[in-house]
Amino acid sequence: MPLDASRYLQLTDDEIEHIDQFLFRFAKLQDAIGEKLFIAMLEFLKEENLRSKPFIDILNRLEQLELLEDKNVWLELRKIRNSIAHQYEDEPKQATDALNTIYQAKATLDSIYSLLKTRYISFQDQSYG
Repeated sequence: MPLDASRYLQLTDDEIEHIDQFLFRFAKLQDAIGEKLFIAMLEFLKEENLRSKPFIDILNRLEQLELLEDKNVWLELRKIRNSIAHQYEDEPKQATDALNTIYQAKATLDSIYSLLKTRYISFQDQSYG
């Protein structure tokens, strides 16, 4: 990575399988963070009525609590994640653009997870310390 259109056209079946696994895991990690970890963090902090709130309200609250640096970054990651659903097999340029964007976005997703983990440990230390 980064991947260009000519290299994309030369990918072996094994390489394609690895890329598919990366894309699948990226999507699953983002789903898990968004659908489970965000809620779990807010529940840990005794926030109420989370299941009935729109997701944007949850993102706003996470941002207020400094559990998420910028909700717009998350929303952009969501757009990137949704681009995985589009198949560009016959359009190498679009395929490589999407793959390279997702590959770069992984670091951002890792950063969001790391911040949540660090803040959770901090909150736990305050609660039990």
